Amino acid sequence: MKVNFANVYKFTGVVLLLLIFVGCSSDSDAAGDSADPEATNLVFWAPFSGGDADFMRDLIANFNEAHEGIEVEYLTVPDSEYYTKIRTSVTSNQAPDIAISHASRIAELQSSNLIENLDEFASEAAVDWDSYNQNILSSTIINDQHFAIPLDTHALIMYANKDILEEAGVLDSNGLPIVGEGADGFIDFLSTIKENTSDDIFPLAATSSGYSALRVWWTLYSQMGGELLNEAGTEAAFNNEIGLEALHYMEELMDQGLWPRNIQNGGEIFTANRAGIHINGVWMTGALENNESLNFVALPIPQLFGEQATWGDSHTFVLPANQNQTEEKKVASLLFADWVAENSASWAEAGHVPSKTSVVESNEFNELPYRKDYAELTDYVSFMPSSSKTTGISDSIARHISTFMSGQTNAQETLDILEQDINNILSN
Repeated sequence: MKVNFANVYKFTGVVLLLLIFVGCSSDSDAAGDSADPEATNLVFWAPFSGGDADFMRDLIANFNEAHEGIEVEYLTVPDSEYYTKIRTSVTSNQAPDIAISHASRIAELQSSNLIENLDEFASEAAVDWDSYNQNILSSTIINDQHFAIPLDTHALIMYANKDILEEAGVLDSNGLPIVGEGADGFIDFLSTIKENTSDDIFPLAATSSGYSALRVWWTLYSQMGGELLNEAGTEAAFNNEIGLEALHYMEELMDQGLWPRNIQNGGEIFTANRAGIHINGVWMTGALENNESLNFVALPIPQLFGEQATWGDSHTFVLPANQNQTEEKKVASLLFADWVAENSASWAEAGHVPSKTSVVESNEFNELPYRKDYAELTDYVSFMPSSSKTTGISDSIARHISTFMSGQTNAQETLDILEQDINNILSN
């Protein structure tokens, strides 16, 4: 008989009360224990490690306890081989029932027929798309079709050392940085830190190579309203005045000694109390707050140009293509994903901002330190454009901007070479 999981979800509270009353208990105490043969058993893959993995295990255990008819088994796959294993599992018809994908990877997975359209099963799982932040949700939609349920957004933010800023005279009475307006205001702010602190203090410490440099450039370029590709997604569209201006601004920060070249690990410098400002992803929040010697605030990156924007991505739930998966399992998988998103305040402890508006507005989320101070970015986080060539494009940008940051090419040369490289990727 077909199980209506939407009704299971709605009556979860009643079921729990009955279980408590009669003294029943679940067959397992943690996610990943032996499956209940009478339940709908789901295999879930994710590339999480460290604190992320621990928080997800707790959420799964809570879900399994709350849903008598569904049992989720959690398997962690190393990040370095995760997407290769997803592809292999689908082609060998051994895919998990549900899996995590970054929003930036969805177009690649969809174009290779590795994931399924969710619309056919979402309504039966009682998924309310309007309950999600629409900016985050937009990163999971292709041709007006839903291909993922977003769990969060993890974006680039600004961390500030309050002790260093106070010494420099750029901390207000509320313990917040005093940053002037626009691009010039930010340079003046960093210059004041440099002038009023010792020579071993970095005004700005951010890793100046790889994806870290890409994220800074994308943030600046997005604030100017820039587009990475043309509307058809067939050609590069960033070799222009504002793409150049974004690189020149990064160059000016380096030339003035505000963001020194060749920083290998900006996080280490900031953690050691040797930097006024650090730019990194929200995932740093959990690690930084465990450092008792560090007195800091976590805030959105200032609006330096025309509009507020910052680089970001999202962890999402997808259904890998699986010929053997029943409709019952697909509905149960989406019910699980939606439940985790609805109960993800604990997931925010890792620094991520939940995808559901109700969670961001909840007391549980707002009682967490730091997170509410940058939660506004959900409305303007700027995702890289959806493309089946996203990985190759991102790797190319990171590589060429790293070369620029090291001083081996100038800004215009960088854009010229990068444009040619991206167009070659898109044409193959």
